[in-house]
Amino acid sequence: MWNNISCYVKKVNEDALSVYLDQLTFCVNGYGRFSQQGISSFNQFFSDDIELILVARGHSVLHTNDGEYQLAPGSLAVLRPFQIYTAICQPGEKLYYYYIHFGVSPSHLTDTYLSHIAGQCDALVVPSGQLPDFLPAFRSMLEDWRQDAPGLMTLIRSHLSLLSVHLARQLASDPAVADSEHADSNPDLQVASQALHYIAGHLNAPILQEDLCRELGISTSALYKLFRRVFHVSPSEYIAKTRLRQAEILLRSTGCTIAEAAEACGFCSASHLSRQFKVIYGLSPSAYLRRNPGEKEIRPD
Repeated sequence: MWNNISCYVKKVNEDALSVYLDQLTFCVNGYGRFSQQGISSFNQFFSDDIELILVARGHSVLHTNDGEYQLAPGSLAVLRPFQIYTAICQPGEKLYYYYIHFGVSPSHLTDTYLSHIAGQCDALVVPSGQLPDFLPAFRSMLEDWRQDAPGLMTLIRSHLSLLSVHLARQLASDPAVADSEHADSNPDLQVASQALHYIAGHLNAPILQEDLCRELGISTSALYKLFRRVFHVSPSEYIAKTRLRQAEILLRSTGCTIAEAAEACGFCSASHLSRQFKVIYGLSPSAYLRRNPGEKEIRPD
């Protein structure tokens, strides 16, 4: 009987991509949903993880060193780590997206993994309709988290694997993306990336510009001019806004107190954070959170 049945069963062979993905383990460092409505329309960010973004609502323009990308509902973006990204959101429009911060293990395969799914670009953005619709799955995973359903991390890793396959197929079918090269290296952005990495790692303590200059190997005047060229603000303004931005993320995504956020982000007290917060956001932290309720972020151990 088996011989008869086998005539109708097509053999499934291993392929290079499947063998490669089987060698990897996805390490999920953060998962959740981010939302924003007309408070801040211009953000710069930097991450030491790979970040995957799936836009559910609203529009944003993402700028990288090698281009500009339009993010619309249903579009999916893969962002390389250790890059400066600038996002400009539509003023007054509500934006929210699902995100996964992750890495791969063993870590030395990270660059090869990214070349399989995103080519050589700083970011890969796939418009809505070019991939299967993963929004229902991401909504379901968020609901699983709210209900503390078991096996969520396995689901997230499974979807990362599935998305990786579809992205690799998409890249293989688009030679223009697969063959694209990095834009010429911009020395300003290279030094600015180092500066952001240092700032991100020292937000919970005073950041002296002298220490930052020593880390970068440049003078204080060169540091000031660099930040003006790249970020259009002074180093001190950038650090202050980054502290506030991190405090806002903590308050919305972890449910911590204002005092806890102040300590984590380098403010001398909760009242100091509240005063600075109101200057930038126009509202006290508590009023802001009532108007902009956030989703707690999953940060697995």
